[in-house]
Amino acid sequence: MTLLALSTWCIGMMCLARFICKNWLNHLTLYTLVWTTSLFAYELHWIRYNSITDESWLYIIVAWISIYLGSAAAMAGSKVPPPKVTVNSLARLRLAIVLLSIGGLISCAVLAIQIMREIDQNLLMAVTVGAPKIYAASFEETGQFTGIPYLGFLPFAAAPLAGVYAASKGRIGWVALLPLIVATITGILSVSRFDMLLSCALFLIALALSPKPHMLSFSRIQKAVLAITCLVGIVFVSLARTDLISSLPDEQPALTSVAEWIPVAPSLYFYVSGPAVGFSEYLQNDIREANSPWGRYTFASVYRFMSKLGLATYVPFHQDFYSTPEPVNTCTFLRELHSDFGVTGLFVVPGILGFAATRLSRNRGNLLALTLLAYLYVVIAFSFTFLVAATGQWFQGLSASVITALLLGCSSRQRSANGVLRAQLLGG
Repeated sequence: MTLLALSTWCIGMMCLARFICKNWLNHLTLYTLVWTTSLFAYELHWIRYNSITDESWLYIIVAWISIYLGSAAAMAGSKVPPPKVTVNSLARLRLAIVLLSIGGLISCAVLAIQIMREIDQNLLMAVTVGAPKIYAASFEETGQFTGIPYLGFLPFAAAPLAGVYAASKGRIGWVALLPLIVATITGILSVSRFDMLLSCALFLIALALSPKPHMLSFSRIQKAVLAITCLVGIVFVSLARTDLISSLPDEQPALTSVAEWIPVAPSLYFYVSGPAVGFSEYLQNDIREANSPWGRYTFASVYRFMSKLGLATYVPFHQDFYSTPEPVNTCTFLRELHSDFGVTGLFVVPGILGFAATRLSRNRGNLLALTLLAYLYVVIAFSFTFLVAATGQWFQGLSASVITALLLGCSSRQRSANGVLRAQLLGG
């Protein structure tokens, strides 16, 4: 009965999203799809979870309605037509993508050296047999393997710019794939799927949302290379991390049967279906996070940076675990919002997110607006599991992307102004 209700709710909200945003490709349909998928997976009960409380269901629905209300409130005003992309701006965009990717690649080289020094001189053995040690190091306060600080995030800054570049060119070339390749190398070395998922999401979202002066035309080879780049690292890390191939004590026979064909199925199912239950358990034990600094998770990257200046503001990279009864520490982005801002945050923040995404969507011809929009879409895409804005990769990547977009925009305007002035002088 609940599955039928979820399906009906999903169809209704999808149609409402189409009515509000005037198209099917929008942030509201994305929010509805990821949350319905997560809740639908939970309702399959392939793991013997605790029940989600009525309070949790209420907060989930309130946040869902809030992002729609915020989007509807932003629909006033006229739509801004997207400007045409010039060859000069594409050339500078290509240079920015290459430079950012090279910076990330240098960090990868340092990261590889650190791993070979501490784990195994054979790099392949280090990232396979030694994968549990590398992964365990990420739970330490400072993180044992980091590469060059504040350079490792540069591929994430380049990823949305690469998506815009590919859309403008109408094809995916090596420049567009370069940030994804570097992020994949980073993810394999650090035994982290998130690095690869984030870069792929930023690239694909920017590619889909960008105004396209030409019809996109991808050859089979280009499609295959893109798919391999996005998936090969994720599969490699999933197989290397031993926690993914072990069964879960509370899994049901149906999930065990699926695992016979897909060994990582129990872990993937758990990551998709467990966060909402974790949020429910958090609400019953939220005293554990009482008296925390205001906006601790939302502004975690800022607090961590301030801690390096000697202030007592450090925020752990990994949050507390809650029993579902399987232990889970990704409890939807509602857990972070509730912990940071209380019940008010569950209504206000999704509303602001919907308002901002809608406003930016109406100015997608602007590189800065499109870059910001890609990062907001990523927050929405991961909202069913955790607040991605709390991660250093998202926050630092956003900062570098915005600075790059501003510099490219200022450069383009200056060149255009110089061209107009030159024409006036010649005409005079």
